Amino acid sequence: MHKKIFLTLLLAVPFFTVLKAQKNKKDSTVVIFFNENKSERGERKKTGEANIVKIAPLGFISGTYPLLYERVITDFFSVQVGAGVTGKNYWRSAINKTGENSSIKMTYPWDDDSQFDEADGLFNYDTRTTGMGYMFSIQPRLYFESEAPDGSFVAISYDYLHYKFSIPGLANDGGGWEHKGSAKSEHENISDIMVHFGYQSIYDRLTMEYTTSIGMRNVKGTKYAGYSDFNNGGALTEGFATYKQSIFNFGIGIKVGYHF
Repeated sequence: MHKKIFLTLLLAVPFFTVLKAQKNKKDSTVVIFFNENKSERGERKKTGEANIVKIAPLGFISGTYPLLYERVITDFFSVQVGAGVTGKNYWRSAINKTGENSSIKMTYPWDDDSQFDEADGLFNYDTRTTGMGYMFSIQPRLYFESEAPDGSFVAISYDYLHYKFSIPGLANDGGGWEHKGSAKSEHENISDIMVHFGYQSIYDRLTMEYTTSIGMRNVKGTKYAGYSDFNNGGALTEGFATYKQSIFNFGIGIKVGYHF
């Protein structure tokens, strides 16, 4: 469906032809079609309108630290790609709490649904720590008010985010189960397909970009889990729970770039 949306946007863009009227010595009028020659296109690249390297200064809110590169393909079309690392997602941990979000579907490693998971819940950072993950992104862009990459644009993006966590395993300290055991690895994978509406301003060497976006988010992850098995003398039964979430996603963004 997303491919159809993108193709529709492409087909909806009018192709403008600029006509120049020029009189010769006999006052006759010659109409020619404007076509940017190689020297003009080369000059446009020299003025810094063909390549932009960007960062996202507010990315720490979602735990994303990308380095982005936008390349102009035609006068109205560009492609932006990016890659980077991930850390703690402050925004996601703030809006999601275990037991408060029914859209997160948790599947535990044991068959008995009556057992209580004694490990810390999702997005609880009392004992859980965040490791360094990775991310990548691709975003074709369509500029419809002026020459790319300056002005208003609409884009479709695919973003993949891999977050890593670590939590001490459960251990009995005599008064109950505590997170004092060996480290257990957890992770969360997020896939976003988004439609962006934005504006990019080109200055002497710097660029500023502002966007709003809507789309769909799919989440898959694993979480350390454990419980006291009273059928086995209260011994610890532990493993990894899996979870899924599909939600409507909304975002805003600011990016600062250097063009060359």
